[in-house]
Amino acid sequence: MKRLFCLLLLLFQMSLHAGQARHEIDTAYFHHEQQKHTLESIVAQEFKPYRGQLRLGFAEGETWVRIQLKSPASTDPAESTSSLVLRVEPYTLDRLDFYQKQNEKWTHQQGGELHSQKKNICIELQHCFEFSASNAIDQYAYLKVETTGVRIVRAEVMTADRVFKSSIDVIKSVNTALNLSVALLILSVTFLFFERSRLLLIFCGFQATVVLSICTFSGALQQWWGVITTVQPNTMAGLALVMRMAMTILLAWAVVSVYKPSKTYNQWVGAGLLICCVNVLLVLAGYETEAGMLNYGLGFFSPFIQIWAVRTVTVPMPGRWIFTTGWLLFLLFIVLGFPYSFGHADWRDQFNLVQTSGDLRLNGIPIGMVVFWLVATEKNSRNRKKFLELQALQIQAAESKVHEEGLKERRDLIDMLTHELKTPLSTIKFAMASLKRMTLAQGESAERVQHINASVERMDAMIEHVALSNKIERTQARGTEETVSAFELMNVVMQEYRQPERFELHIQEGVTFRAAPHFLALIIENLVSNAVKYAAEGKIIIRIQDEPDHVTSFRISNRVAEDNHPDEKRLFERYYRHPSFQNSPGMGIGLSLVNSAAQKMGAQVRYQKIDQDVVFEVRFPR
Repeated sequence: MKRLFCLLLLLFQMSLHAGQARHEIDTAYFHHEQQKHTLESIVAQEFKPYRGQLRLGFAEGETWVRIQLKSPASTDPAESTSSLVLRVEPYTLDRLDFYQKQNEKWTHQQGGELHSQKKNICIELQHCFEFSASNAIDQYAYLKVETTGVRIVRAEVMTADRVFKSSIDVIKSVNTALNLSVALLILSVTFLFFERSRLLLIFCGFQATVVLSICTFSGALQQWWGVITTVQPNTMAGLALVMRMAMTILLAWAVVSVYKPSKTYNQWVGAGLLICCVNVLLVLAGYETEAGMLNYGLGFFSPFIQIWAVRTVTVPMPGRWIFTTGWLLFLLFIVLGFPYSFGHADWRDQFNLVQTSGDLRLNGIPIGMVVFWLVATEKNSRNRKKFLELQALQIQAAESKVHEEGLKERRDLIDMLTHELKTPLSTIKFAMASLKRMTLAQGESAERVQHINASVERMDAMIEHVALSNKIERTQARGTEETVSAFELMNVVMQEYRQPERFELHIQEGVTFRAAPHFLALIIENLVSNAVKYAAEGKIIIRIQDEPDHVTSFRISNRVAEDNHPDEKRLFERYYRHPSFQNSPGMGIGLSLVNSAAQKMGAQVRYQKIDQDVVFEVRFPR
């Protein structure tokens, strides 16, 4: 098993090195934090040898690379006679100056992202220089590198034919990465058109920064959109990284905020976005290196904050393990990128794994898959919730229908009973009138007759109340409105009471009601009757006046004993009576009639308790 693993590892390494240049070179470097060396002074400096990529991390100043050609490994005559080319990567290096001796004279070639080469040896998206085969044995060539951000230099010498093939491969890689990222952006915008989601909206912004990052780090932005000359390419690269980090934080917040995390999390998110704003200012001010280091630190701490936020949510979060795993992978990428960014050897060089944020394989597809899954899950959850709500409404409608049918049967029964009871009561009343006349004619005592007659009248009034309540419930129209004088109406109502001194009337001069007369009389009579029946000592105060908001107010108040205050929640409930008055005449229908009639008229009934007084106010629209 161990031998098989070693064999597979050897084959994998061979596949990675296939197609590379066969011309081996010896490389060494010299770095100084200040840009003050010339070609003449640099030759005398002591260089440090290195192999493969030169990684100096967030370094400032200038870096000189000394290059010496070894004997080529190829024995192909056509390849050995082909012209040689020095290819320098990555494309994001700002300024490159290449010096070599030809015919005992130093020649100078310039390149870099900020300098357009007069002679394009490479097709696109690479930095290439003509390399003399005489740079061997005791003769050296020198490459001067100046750039911002993470300083990584990879220099290779190959034939022009191989440079051409390599350029084709680079263009294919860039086009593939761009096509995938742009296709994902178009897909997310299309989904956003059909599914309006905050998460999708932020992901569209995130994917736009991914496309911008690929364009800037690959050189496509400068090559294909050369009209954008107001912003330097290295500045665009720095802005792309900062904006991608900001959109990453916003994207995580859009996922977590739905499930109500801790308030501290929102503060952390705000602090992260504020740091991104500071980074933007640093990049625009020319401090790309400092902005890169700050952006790296923010990327290191963000996974811890996001994973902690998931543990503080108060609403169950589906896909919690996917969110946590994604941020752990992000943290792993940041941690493993630390040695690479700061110039230390990294075991991933042997396996071609992602090492920098400018890698073309960071095209947003894994994050897009998670976002689309979350949006689909959220939509299914909403659909299920709507289905359950619709089902609950259907059940409620069915129950309401059953209840309405029960109310209809009850109203029909009340109609039948009131009709059947009214007939014998009318007969009894007629008989009582005859009996009363006979008793008076014969001189007998009429006290018994009067008691019987009062009982019959009370029964008749109760039946009238029940019938009237049933009728009001069935009445849909508000009735014909008329102008009724408040003063005349109260004169009619007061005639029914033998103790006018119990009342204190305050009626505004000329005030009128605009209402259906039968509903208006019903409300006033029941409120006055209710006050007379339940009032304790003191006067019953009635105020009628016009209010500024086109309302006529009827207000009646009376004092009630402390133990006799009604239950406000059940005050307008039909048949509700206070326990203290269960033995008193009445059925608890009066206030229910008042409330029902007021609703039919568009009026409002209000109840207040002020100290020992109970106050009812009806506001009639004018």
